[in-house]
Amino acid sequence: MTRKNIILLLVIGLSLAASIGVARDLPKLVISEKIIDLGQVPQGAVKDVVFTLKNEGAAPLLIAAARPTCGCTVADFDKEIAPGESGEVRAKLDTSDFRGPISKSILVACNDPATPTVALAIRADVRPFIAVYPRPLVRFNTLEKQAAVQKITVAGTERSKDFKLTGAKAELPFLDVSYRKIEDRKLLVAEAGEPQYEVSIELKKDAPPGPVNTSVSLSTNRKEEPEIKVQVIGVVRAMVRVSPPQLEFGAVELSLAPTRNLVMVNNVPDHQIAVTKVSVDDPSFEVKTTTVEEGKRYTIAVSVKKDAEAGVKNAVVTIYTDDPDVGELKVPVRAALR
Repeated sequence: MTRKNIILLLVIGLSLAASIGVARDLPKLVISEKIIDLGQVPQGAVKDVVFTLKNEGAAPLLIAAARPTCGCTVADFDKEIAPGESGEVRAKLDTSDFRGPISKSILVACNDPATPTVALAIRADVRPFIAVYPRPLVRFNTLEKQAAVQKITVAGTERSKDFKLTGAKAELPFLDVSYRKIEDRKLLVAEAGEPQYEVSIELKKDAPPGPVNTSVSLSTNRKEEPEIKVQVIGVVRAMVRVSPPQLEFGAVELSLAPTRNLVMVNNVPDHQIAVTKVSVDDPSFEVKTTTVEEGKRYTIAVSVKKDAEAGVKNAVVTIYTDDPDVGELKVPVRAALR
């Protein structure tokens, strides 16, 4: 073996020994229980949860952070864990705002190069003091000028067998909420406790088109849960939709006589809504209506006249219909003519 080969083997051996030594001097995070399931928990309870972290490496394990998700707080955690020792991440879970199965996470960051981040989880089945079936949320998807009703059942549990509903109110004027105690046993929710109340939430005819995002409040006679909030979401679709709702030409050349289109769609099934006339209140523009489907769909072409005066224009296109509930539809038009 030549002198050069001997030197090369020595270098390789020293490198391997150094790498092995470095590897042995690393921390190693081991968590035997990454998910803690609390089982059934009464709503409102605050639970203390402890995760055990062990360092099975040869260097100190440094915990840089323990970040919880919403609904869970980390009270404290051990920031340094010696080799062979164990530390803790101590968390609290407040169940006041939750119902049903939940899972909350904690992200732990450390200096273990093999597992620099680890996700921990707390699971629970939160049981309310007073239950709402199928859940404390109702959805509406209805047309303008049409009333709609959604119903839920409010029921007692093992902890609230003698509760009573004492009042109900809605936050918005176009919502009505009422309730009645269910006396007919055939109408009871089979899996629920008693007493049971049927709560009716009505979206009235005068609800404006657009999204609905509000809540209704139910009052009870129990101090443990004096008020039950039921979320109300959904959408009221306009009987007639015009798109776009505002016509923007931008900066345009008069010589090009540009045109932009409006589309009017009747959303009411089995009902005809016809366009009887279309006008624009600025002589710089002209309009032309095309029937795509009688009583259902129309296209309105809005064009700039070549002989219009230059300048910024703010006009309004008015679409007249034969339906008294729809009446007139107005669309703003803006353009900078040059």
